Amino acid sequence: MKKSERKSSTMRSRARKMARKRVVCSSKRRRICSKSCSKSKEVISEKLAALESLIPGNNVRNGSNGIVKVEQLFQETADYIIVLKTQAFLLQKLIEFYDHGDEGSNNETQHQIVQQHQS
Repeated sequence: MKKSERKSSTMRSRARKMARKRVVCSSKRRRICSKSCSKSKEVISEKLAALESLIPGNNVRNGSNGIVKVEQLFQETADYIIVLKTQAFLLQKLIEFYDHGDEGSNNETQHQIVQQHQS
């Protein structure tokens, strides 16, 4: 065998070995990825369930199989956040209204309004 023939056969055998290693590595990666993907899917499902439990009166279940529609869950979450921000704003304005009333002449009128609402 000539030197050039030996080099080419050696290179071919190396190429075959490397190809086998790639196949083994890629199959290992697939197994690892499928395990980590299933774990991440479980984590995401748990977090979606936790988010779903925070939304009162949510209607994000999909028929009989109970699959959560993620887009609808996010939309209801956004709507609920807007409601909470509005409530916080109104409560803040009520606090400001009643705090300023203690200082001025409207205190008696405000007190009468509160008593009317309580009775």
